Order: sequence, then structure tokens, then C-alpha cells
Amino acid sequence: MRVAVTGAGGFLGRALIARLVEKSHRPVAIVRSDDDAGDFGMLGLEVVCRDLSDPGAGADIFNGCDAVVHCAALARDFGRWEDFRKANVEITANVMSAAQKASVKKIVQVSTTAVYGNERNHYGTDEEADFGQRVVDPYTRSKILADQVVFQMIAEHRLPATILRFGNIWGPGDPNILPFIIDGLRTRRLRIEGGGENVLSLTYVRNAVEGIVLALEKNGAAGRIYNITDGIKVTSKKFISDIIAILGIEYRLRNVPYPLLYSAAYMIEQFYMMASLKTKPPLTRFVARILKYHAMFDISRAISELNYRPIISYKEALTHSTSYIRTLYYGQK
Repeated sequence: MRVAVTGAGGFLGRALIARLVEKSHRPVAIVRSDDDAGDFGMLGLEVVCRDLSDPGAGADIFNGCDAVVHCAALARDFGRWEDFRKANVEITANVMSAAQKASVKKIVQVSTTAVYGNERNHYGTDEEADFGQRVVDPYTRSKILADQVVFQMIAEHRLPATILRFGNIWGPGDPNILPFIIDGLRTRRLRIEGGGENVLSLTYVRNAVEGIVLALEKNGAAGRIYNITDGIKVTSKKFISDIIAILGIEYRLRNVPYPLLYSAAYMIEQFYMMASLKTKPPLTRFVARILKYHAMFDISRAISELNYRPIISYKEALTHSTSYIRTLYYGQK
């Protein structure tokens, strides 16, 4: 199967490209920069360097492809709305339109469980749940709109798209989850809320890739939504404590009441916006909510229809991530 992968130079995209090669598929790496193009070219892979924000630039990009996986996204919890709208909504529309014009048989849209709303507890939320109503971060808002774009094209044009909603994707190379925790430990700023007993929505990168491959290889998945997580109950305190153990450091996890945590996040965000700072804030409302609410999502549909099983256990995932975690904290040796 010839599979085009947008965002191939990113964390998830690179892992997916490697897995597609292992499965004897023919990946086409869609990248934005010449640096990424060179990396894949050296491996003998087909590479297309294109700016997908230009509708015309991607008009012929998927010609001859059997499938498209849309991984490209601006995946941060803070920033200008216009940047997220362009990266996650406009580009999704461009990709879906180009894939339809190229008569691609299968499309996988990479989404997130955050679209169900991170302002409340989730105890087994399934794919029939509505979108979140009290969205405060531009990332979640843009991913909701991106899903709606895909839904509309499925309904109006019978677009053969499958939407996969992942938990927080983590593992070696993760640019968000692990770096946030490590930075908080290094600066001694990391705190938990409510004793850290809330369950996280986690998807180890290898499990995420497996879900994508299964959706590509499954007939009849078009028009369906699937939650893809690690299917385990790991609390904030457990996850952070395991990382502390890997680092071999002494760190007391202090508790901060949620109203104080959320208020601090709001004020930090306001300061960063007013000062037009380009760096990532040490705390955002998105993260405050992750530390507050249970995030357990039902993956039974993926199990029954895609035959999905998390192939890497939580313990194995930590082992595979050990070197990366230590490098983030101690630096490259």
C-alpha cells in the first residue's frame, strides 16, 4: 500500500514511517523542510517537500497514493489562535480536499481525546460523546473544528476517512509530555492537584502507530471514530513518580489546590500573551486541567472493530523511554 504521511518529520510521523516500512508498505513522507526531506531521502524513501497551507500547492500531492494519514498538526497547549487555525483547521481541509480529488481509498485523520472536553471528569467516555463545551485552549478548539471539517466531508462527499482520537502521545522523542515533566522537576516547580489521583489519558507512541496501521489495513473503517489509548489506569502521581525513579532523584511532589493552580495558569498565560513571549509558559490552563480531571476513555470499539491491543505495556514503555527521560534531565552525554 502506498501511504502518504503528512507531518512525517514530526514525533508521530517519524514513528509511523518506520512502522510502515517494517510492514512492507510504501510510505511517502510529506514534509515542510529540506532538512526532513534529506533525512528520509538518505533512507531511500519517497519524499515530497510541500507547504500544505497553500491549497494549490497540495493539489496533486496524493496522486497515485492508496492511503493518506494526516499527522501534521500544531500540537502545543499555548499560542496564537490564528496559528492553530491555519495549521490544524485550514490544512486539514486542504489535505482532505486533495485526498478526495486524488481518489484516495483510505484516509486516517489523527485527532485527540481532548476534543471530548478537558473541563470535566471522564469515566469511560466513548466515541458517541459530544465535543467539549468549555474549551479554553486553542489546540483543543482547533482539533474540534478539524474533526468537524472531516465529518462534513464524510457526510457530503463520502470521504473515506477514519478519525482516530489518541490520548496524550508520549515516548522517546515526545516534544510535549515528558519535556514538561522534566522541566518541572529540574526547576523544582512541578506540582500535583488533589494528591495526583486523577487518571491520565496516555497513548505510547508505538501503540498509537499500531492503531493507525490497523485502521489503514481494516476494510470498513471509513466514517468511523476510534479512541486509541494505552487502556490503563495510570494516575498523575504514578506517572511522575515513575519518572522520578528513573532519574534517581529526590523530589517531593507538593499538592496545590485546583483553584490556585488554575488561576496561576491563567495569569501566566495572560502575561505571556501581553509580553508576546515566544517561549512555552511553565504552566497553562490545559495542563492544569490534565492535573485535575480523570481522563479515562472507552477503547472497546477499537478492540472489537480494529482488533486493536496496546502492544507495548506501560512498564515496557517506561523502559523504552528511560534513555530519553535521562537525556532530557541530565543532558546528552
